[in-house]
Amino acid sequence: MARHSIPLVLAAHIMNAWCVTDTPANAAEFYSVVERNGTVVLCLSNGSILFSDRCAGDGRLTIVEPAKEGRVVWRSATGTVSLENETPNTQCALSRAKWDPKTEKAISTGRQITKTDRAALLQRLRSKLPGAAEFIEDDITAFALDLDNDGKQEIVFVASNLTRVAKLWEQAPDSDITTPAYATYAGVLSGWGGVPALFYSDHGDYRGGTDAIGSVTIKGVVSLSPGTGEIALLIAAGSGLDGKQTLVRYRNGIVQKIETIQFICN
Repeated sequence: MARHSIPLVLAAHIMNAWCVTDTPANAAEFYSVVERNGTVVLCLSNGSILFSDRCAGDGRLTIVEPAKEGRVVWRSATGTVSLENETPNTQCALSRAKWDPKTEKAISTGRQITKTDRAALLQRLRSKLPGAAEFIEDDITAFALDLDNDGKQEIVFVASNLTRVAKLWEQAPDSDITTPAYATYAGVLSGWGGVPALFYSDHGDYRGGTDAIGSVTIKGVVSLSPGTGEIALLIAAGSGLDGKQTLVRYRNGIVQKIETIQFICN
């Protein structure tokens, strides 16, 4: 039961957090998290949470920022979200956001994305995760950021040997092919140690690329609200064929996830 309630808890948290703003009352009924290219992640309209196959309105847009080294800002703008459809299939309509860049406002979160020691991280992962003994430093992408506003940086990481294993598989003569092991993990590791809080995991024997084997991309970071100080991750995970992406919140050693729609008809 608890497993199924996590997305609803996170969605409710986001809804409450967005309400703690200095947005004028006439624009306070509509909010949306959007990507720079206009992709709509999630909306709040008149107290209802809407996904991007149902979202439309005028109001405040919170823009996802790239997860790159440097200071993290909360960026917002006033704009419009509308349903668009370039196909004759009525089920393919999807929300798009538009705004004038001149209306954008940036507020510093007071926090930084910084580099992390991959060698030290590698040793920690090897002792905690199945298959991680096969990882090398080049298999790891990571950065440090205080996600939950507790004054301490967490380590956000993606560790995968899938690309390396796939190349070895393709280069090996048929007579010499074995069945190499692959592993992909993505999660958050607290500064004090412990077991990583994973938001994606996949491992097994590699027998050639299939749609069942996926990767993880951290698309960006977005402040849930300047009132809470919490920062969420926007990630794409899996094969990429299901049209989903995920908002990830971290707090007290636990990750909470809510799947959103990236595309419907491709």
